[in-house]
Amino acid sequence: MTDTINDNIKNLFESPEPSKDFNLTVAESKIDQSSAIYTRQRPKDEEYFRCYDPSGKGDVKSIKRRLIVSMPVKGRLTDFLVLGELDFQEKVKNDFGKGKTVRLAMYETVNGRTDVWPAKEPIENQNGQVNAYNASAYDILEKSLTRWVRCVNSGHGYYDGFYVSAEKEAALNEEGKPEFKEDPDTVAFKAFQGFILTEKNYDTDPHVKDFLGHKMQNKVVKNEKGKKIN
Repeated sequence: MTDTINDNIKNLFESPEPSKDFNLTVAESKIDQSSAIYTRQRPKDEEYFRCYDPSGKGDVKSIKRRLIVSMPVKGRLTDFLVLGELDFQEKVKNDFGKGKTVRLAMYETVNGRTDVWPAKEPIENQNGQVNAYNASAYDILEKSLTRWVRCVNSGHGYYDGFYVSAEKEAALNEEGKPEFKEDPDTVAFKAFQGFILTEKNYDTDPHVKDFLGHKMQNKVVKNEKGKKIN
């Protein structure tokens, strides 16, 4: 894989990772998204793909965890990648009121398309339940580290996973696929170019300046036992 991002950006991609439950607590663009090469979404239902495995051992936890916040750009809700020290990530999350932590997985399809998939980790909510879409997608992501798979939204409330046929997999291996010609940080930088928030650009970013307001002081709400819940 080639390394094409400069040293400053590469250093940002070495910034600390937010914790798994980081998002559970809170204390006009010149780029035309519709014409971008990267979708920053999971592979399409009909695409067989492999995700890059940094560990070489099928360990999904070796894929870097990242913080993403969303705000409108030209009326379209857009994801922004947050890079920096943990205190900066905490500030951004609090400024926005929420954020989501994801495993930012680089993948390659059988047709050679490369992209990044911001996959949410399955986390239990206050009722001890896990979102079925997140859980099934994460399981498929883990399997894609070692096998060619598809991730299909079949309308059942979760994703169905499919392995490629043995014959097709053998043919892909014979062709030397997946190739992963670029490293994950380079692909992530290209995928989010123009939509990356850092300590250097945060206060001057036009989208941030236009979007952020001031948090209101809400009336204290207590449960039936008198405990503050907001």
